[in-house]
Amino acid sequence: MKNDFVCLGNLIGREIKIFLKDKASVFFSILAPIIILLLYFLFLGDMQVSSVEATLKGTGVSRDLIKSFIDGWMLAGVVSVACITVSFSAYNVVLSDKECGALDDLYSSPVKRWVINLSYYIYNFTVTMIICFILLVIVFIYVAITGWYLSASQAFGIIGMVILSVVSSTLVTTAICGFVKTVNAHSALVGILSAFSGFLIGAYMPIGMYPQAVQYIVLFIPGTYSAGVFRSLFMSGALDRIGEIAPYHKEALQDAYSINLDFFGNKIGADIMVYVLIAMIAIFAILNVALAFVLPKLKYLSAIKKPKNKKTKDLYE
Repeated sequence: MKNDFVCLGNLIGREIKIFLKDKASVFFSILAPIIILLLYFLFLGDMQVSSVEATLKGTGVSRDLIKSFIDGWMLAGVVSVACITVSFSAYNVVLSDKECGALDDLYSSPVKRWVINLSYYIYNFTVTMIICFILLVIVFIYVAITGWYLSASQAFGIIGMVILSVVSSTLVTTAICGFVKTVNAHSALVGILSAFSGFLIGAYMPIGMYPQAVQYIVLFIPGTYSAGVFRSLFMSGALDRIGEIAPYHKEALQDAYSINLDFFGNKIGADIMVYVLIAMIAIFAILNVALAFVLPKLKYLSAIKKPKNKKTKDLYE
């Protein structure tokens, strides 16, 4: 058992070094959050602030407070998207090992299969966590400069949600990318996810603006609940301040910016979203175990029972 953990540590270190060596992969892994920030500063920010300002006209709520509220929505989207896209980008190392044959060599070595699979998961989790925490430090600095409305419990809650979101994203990445065979196919998949994940979880526009059918579809995506909790944590401080000045608008803003989610006709808050996310983590953990250990055995048994050609069939007879 001790040797297994030594091998595990060595494999994780090897995979992290491979990832960091490829500067392009590191850059593209944080490209999606950068794109969201640029979209916000260039287009979305003023548009959203002006929209809320028009709604709250005559209530006495300042533009700076409204901007802090909208900043919370944007920053929640940035952190949520980063947890997803960084994890998918980091999986590039696994596919590189597949293409060059290193993974086959590892499977044929004395190292146990669970050690190899777990090393890839922990590597992905570690890399994603490091990059997301660097991003989170930048986010906290930005909030401190522009207007800090976070309580200590909300700040620590955001840190905890980053950890939970990275666990979820890594499990989803491992399950989906396990079916991808080449680095090129993976790059195309990452590009598609970088473009669409922000829309699906409400990073580019509030989920409440989507058609009802789309709102129900996104409820099956774990990132939707991560983003919902992040929005609640980032936006609640400014929203509470707005509620003190204009109490009749508070609930409308909660619904408009998806701080509360419409869960098949029922409104759910951040506490329920956390439970749903944990349940999804458990489901994807079981799915990953099945894909890593059960599926290969079934394929092996199928190959034995059904020879591919006549010569192989004759040998069995």
